[in-house]
Amino acid sequence: MLTIVYDHHQRELTQHILDIQHRQYVHVVATTHVHMDHHDCLETIIIRGMPTETERLSLEIGGLRGVRFAELTGASKVEN
Repeated sequence: MLTIVYDHHQRELTQHILDIQHRQYVHVVATTHVHMDHHDCLETIIIRGMPTETERLSLEIGGLRGVRFAELTGASKVEN
């Protein structure tokens, strides 16, 4: 899961975030979007993919101008 906080007034930032999600080799399972205040939005992007690919998506989105916080939280499938 990638958690980000970003300035929704940053020009074209939302579109850049969506473009990155659509072109990466990860599966976006779900997203949530919360308006924190007048400027900031919190978004969680639940993703499935190889660790190197999820890390690349995290770094690319986290490096966009206007993204104030980005943290990738990993989990793995438990085999029985």
